[in-house]
Amino acid sequence: MKQEHRAALQLIRKYEPALGEFGRVAFEMQPFETSAGMQRREVAMLNESQSTLLIALMRNSKKVVEFKIALVKAFYRMRDALARGERNLWQQMQALISKEVASEVRASFGSHLMLDRKRELPSLRDERGMPEAAIQPLLLN
Repeated sequence: MKQEHRAALQLIRKYEPALGEFGRVAFEMQPFETSAGMQRREVAMLNESQSTLLIALMRNSKKVVEFKIALVKAFYRMRDALARGERNLWQQMQALISKEVASEVRASFGSHLMLDRKRELPSLRDERGMPEAAIQPLLLN
């Protein structure tokens, strides 16, 4: 965010109780290379939620404002999606898996139901393909 290391640490110390709402804030000494050789500096180990809060608490440099704009947009996109009752990809996958298991259970009750399942399988595979394809790249990140 183009903030001085010292200023960021001061902000973390000042708001450590608030950052602690999202987990323990850990501090450690880490080496770093300078023109004068190796030195050590204190760093704070923050999780994603703590980092987001820290950026929200920073002064409004160009980068910080860009981040805050993206954060507000994401918040309202999520709120609108929840209001519309949209299901996320994991929820879609769970619903499809449940549907497929129900189909498999019905098929175990007789050959007539087995034929129904055979007819259902292609559409189930097609429905499952889209969320699986969308989830795969997410899992690799």
